[in-house]
Amino acid sequence: MHFPIPYPAIECHGVIGDRRTAALVSHDGTIDWLCLPDYDGDIIFGSLLDSRRGGFWRFGPATNRTAKVDRQTSWGAHTLRWETSDAVLELLDVMAWPADDHAPARARQAVLRRLRCVHGRLACEMAASPARNYSPLEIAQASPDVVRWELADRSMVLWGEGQLSVRDSMAVREFMLEAGEVAWAVLAVDDDEPWSRERAERVLREAHDDWSDWMDSLSYRGPHEDAVRRAGMLIHLLSYAPSGSVVAAPTTSLPERIGADWNADYRFAWVRDASLSLTALSWLGNTNGCKHYLEWLCSLGSSTAAPLQPLYGIRGETVLEQHERRDLYGYRGSTPIRIQNHACQQFQLDAFGYLAECMSVYLEHGGSWEPEFWELLERTTDYVAKHWTEAGNGIWELPKVQHYLSGKVMSWVALDRAMQVAQRLGRRDAVKRWRGVRAAIHADVLERGWSKPLRAFKQRYEGENLDAAGLLVAVMDFLPADDWRVRSTVDQIADRLAIDTFVYRFDPRETPEIGELPLGEYEGAFLPCTFWLAVAYTKLGDFDRAEEILRAAEQVASVLGLFSEGVDARSRCALGNAPLLFSHVEYVRAVTVMQSFAH
Repeated sequence: MHFPIPYPAIECHGVIGDRRTAALVSHDGTIDWLCLPDYDGDIIFGSLLDSRRGGFWRFGPATNRTAKVDRQTSWGAHTLRWETSDAVLELLDVMAWPADDHAPARARQAVLRRLRCVHGRLACEMAASPARNYSPLEIAQASPDVVRWELADRSMVLWGEGQLSVRDSMAVREFMLEAGEVAWAVLAVDDDEPWSRERAERVLREAHDDWSDWMDSLSYRGPHEDAVRRAGMLIHLLSYAPSGSVVAAPTTSLPERIGADWNADYRFAWVRDASLSLTALSWLGNTNGCKHYLEWLCSLGSSTAAPLQPLYGIRGETVLEQHERRDLYGYRGSTPIRIQNHACQQFQLDAFGYLAECMSVYLEHGGSWEPEFWELLERTTDYVAKHWTEAGNGIWELPKVQHYLSGKVMSWVALDRAMQVAQRLGRRDAVKRWRGVRAAIHADVLERGWSKPLRAFKQRYEGENLDAAGLLVAVMDFLPADDWRVRSTVDQIADRLAIDTFVYRFDPRETPEIGELPLGEYEGAFLPCTFWLAVAYTKLGDFDRAEEILRAAEQVASVLGLFSEGVDARSRCALGNAPLLFSHVEYVRAVTVMQSFAH
């Protein structure tokens, strides 16, 4: 029996999901990350963060080899293809029953795996060894082809064609496949109906049809079409259907630098990231998810003084008490493992700008409007108008409270986009109330945010250093692209914060309470910032440079078309939590902006 390859590269993973949770599939056929029943639930397969104590589920050839072909399909499935000199083997993985909007929080779930011999003859094996938050689970043989594990309040069964055996709490099957033969395996939760090949084939067809119907709702046609539509699929996959929220990523504590402690839990709903994601789907022609999301936001309270806090639990939880697991090894020794996220208590005005833009785009693209949407927008915009002069943690959630440029620019965006909505709705009183504040923020940024020594917009009013968030001046149309300060800022960031077209958020040596490591050593280049640079170049008319950036980013996503949080610009290795919602959304923005300017 061959155990999984430990800690495979982050970029060597595909993803499957059912809009409640998602699994990562490595290129050796191992599911090494899956939480059940939800994104923030029990970690069942977690060998990605501790290869000895974390559970795994491997299915594939009986040799420790990686697939030569790895493909993320456009309908929520993932495929691997092994090719030897005398055989070809193909694995398809998918999660069954993708949830609809307003789905019940508790429902049956299943992961379907189909192994098919395309050519020749090959020895194969399956090994499943789940754990619960890195503690072993007791296994029971229910029948020759079914084993069972009991979780806290639910039952989990594994069905596999043929004889399963139990070895040290692990379900194992070893078998041969010849050309044309297929082997199925299904892991099901809260599902008592017996599994068979016929049922597995039927459920696979249903999953394909559900995803295909949703993909048909995307109207985008244009440059990078396959990649854009795949990004739209990923945005939809990372939504949490029972509430309408969207997680920033399905993972926790994948490091932004290997061996370091810059690790965070992203399995929650940031107002910024979720608003961006629904904006992107509206750009692509689907506004249904945006309506569900706005309904959810309108129902939320806040544990802070602001109308909405920076992030929530996927069911709307306001308190996320961060704690650490220092007993685990971490991805390639990167510790600690963090569970939940304390940024929910920070002061960030940036999110309200993204929310206002989401509402404006949604309305512009024909989304149905409800009175409570306006009430939320008015409440958040009035809050920004009153508090924009205060210091905060900024878009990067930095530990030192400062007057970050990102907070000021996005406060301007909040008022500007809210005024656009108000004008569409005939709310002249609101337009009049906010116009003066918008002008005041604009003047303040031009006076205090511009640095003559840098010849660029700076990270914060209190310092003289660059930050990739200065690109928001161009991205969000704070200034027109023909303003010389836009060109100068873009040039400075490209020259001083980018390595081989990949953009880093800031120089850590010049950022308060961060550290002394040089650029490129503290963290990976941040892909959303890289896409901002592409947007800025597009608006400046440098289409070739924008296209060059997009092509380089697509190459680090590999054939999977999935973007992580960051990338080491020198090795091209992915870093950070993956797949990252923020990266995919800003990729969609970059491509759609390029398309609009080309026309």
